[in-house]
Amino acid sequence: MSTVPNHALRQLRAGKLAIGLGVAQARTVGIATIAKTAGFDWLFIDGEHSSLDADTAAQIATASLAVGVTPVVRVAGMEHWHASRMLDNGAQGIVFPHVDDAAQARRCADACRYPPVGKRSMGGPSTRRRWWW
Repeated sequence: MSTVPNHALRQLRAGKLAIGLGVAQARTVGIATIAKTAGFDWLFIDGEHSSLDADTAAQIATASLAVGVTPVVRVAGMEHWHASRMLDNGAQGIVFPHVDDAAQARRCADACRYPPVGKRSMGGPSTRRRWWW
């Protein structure tokens, strides 16, 4: 269970509309505050059709969480690390491009879910190393 509320999901579960704003040209985290002030519930951060790099997308996603706007990121490809990098850095939803069949959809979903349900890995220091002083 997420410790950060997903505002858009709460809206939808309550039967309300969740209004989103597409982000392709914005380059600063200020877009999150602008979206909140303008009444948007979520941001669609486009990492496929814009020149946003992963670092900028992650910064915008993190800033969105701080103001109560749900960040959804369209990643650049279907490799598992595209999604996990964004999820590890604030994204509350992932859109994969060019998913053409059920097998691809399953692989993409598995990349976003932790075991035993999926195959997403956890970041942090290596568990193979042991540090004794």
